[in-house]
Amino acid sequence: MRDLNESFDPQTTLLLAAIESFTVGLVIVAQNGTILHKNRRAQALLEDMPWTSPKMVPETLCHSCQTLMEIQEEHPGLFPAGYTLVLEDEISTSHGTVHMRAQWFDWDNNINQSSDCFLITLENRQQSLTAIAKQEAQRYGLTTRETDVWCLKRMGHSYKKIAASLYISENTVKKHLKNIYSKKEQSTVSI
Repeated sequence: MRDLNESFDPQTTLLLAAIESFTVGLVIVAQNGTILHKNRRAQALLEDMPWTSPKMVPETLCHSCQTLMEIQEEHPGLFPAGYTLVLEDEISTSHGTVHMRAQWFDWDNNINQSSDCFLITLENRQQSLTAIAKQEAQRYGLTTRETDVWCLKRMGHSYKKIAASLYISENTVKKHLKNIYSKKEQSTVSI
């Protein structure tokens, strides 16, 4: 069997390069659970999950694929043509929570011809929220400490947890957040 990372043609090479550049993990899985392709981001996220074989999708992800197959078998025609059913789940790993989305994917390739597969996206929520918070901090002109507070707030931490994480008082957290919201408001008013 040829490696899916080999160059088939310029279009395939371009597609694989685009998949590798995604900030979320992308995994293409055959109906039998075999991983047909995964980008580097997916590889890193998969390594944090219980995983018995690098050629097979971890069991934690397999459940959503099986559910999609059951829905298709038990309820054909349930959804209108062109509708994409997406199943989502949150998976806890040693490096945070990974948000998983699974959907059917009709992959037309030179090896498998046309076949129904699954497209699974994996996103480390903590890293994504931190990146968003840092981008917002730059846009709003936040100080380094305000940025630290804002990152933890965007991740859903309470005032108490933010204070404990940063070794400051809850009142200081409240003061920083008041300043942050003021800067956000000034930023939107000046646009």
